[in-house]
Amino acid sequence: MNSLVLFLNFLWAMILVVGLAYLAARLLKKMGWGKVSHAQYLEQIDYLPLGPKRGIALVQIADKTVALGITEHNIALLMEVDADAVTARAAAHAGTPEVTLPQFADELWRKLRRGEDKP
Repeated sequence: MNSLVLFLNFLWAMILVVGLAYLAARLLKKMGWGKVSHAQYLEQIDYLPLGPKRGIALVQIADKTVALGITEHNIALLMEVDADAVTARAAAHAGTPEVTLPQFADELWRKLRRGEDKP
């Protein structure tokens, strides 16, 4: 009888862990993390959100680097950026961590709150 109780507890824990992993994977996919791009000539270098559904993207297109203003209804070329300056800035910040835990938590909370607003 004791072995049966231990087995059922183990089975319940495994179902719970697998279910939570599944939900976490779906949530991360919904938030856009884990997407793989197959673009050969385009690369998003950086993105700065400026509000809901708007921001500035730094994009490498073939041999040019451009800044794009992005809104819900429009994408506009803001300026062409010197690629050497982008490379130098990236090299200067290579030793610093990209995201701290509080920044990650804030971004996760904002994305979760945005999901609540959708119908």
